[in-house]
Amino acid sequence: MRKRREEMDEVILILQDLKSDEWTIRQGAVTTIGRLEDPGTLDDLMEKAGKEKWYIREMIAAGIRSIDNPVLAGPLQNGLKKGDDCIRNACARALGLMRCTEAEDILTKAVQDPDCRVRKTARTSLELIREYSR
Repeated sequence: MRKRREEMDEVILILQDLKSDEWTIRQGAVTTIGRLEDPGTLDDLMEKAGKEKWYIREMIAAGIRSIDNPVLAGPLQNGLKKGDDCIRNACARALGLMRCTEAEDILTKAVQDPDCRVRKTARTSLELIREYSR
């Protein structure tokens, strides 16, 4: 017996919508990611992202880049530590745009990341945070 949509986990729904044939449904899922409020949901989504195809991870990253909720700073820092390069880059960007001063140490470490995009984004995010905290 299939679960009704209302009974499904939010992360499962987001992933399901990201795989839809309809562009508007996929875009809605990306928007939903950007508006998440529960740190546990974001943690779970980033964990499950590792098992998804590259284009699903890219859409998840697009949603993460638009997050502007300080409550989610913890999961974003976790994603910067252990996500794939796409997720790490998105987390670095979101932390910088949020001007998350608690993330300075981890962003400083990310400046040495193996991926050049993550390194560049980490530097830019650090500049934003330091400019904001003056």
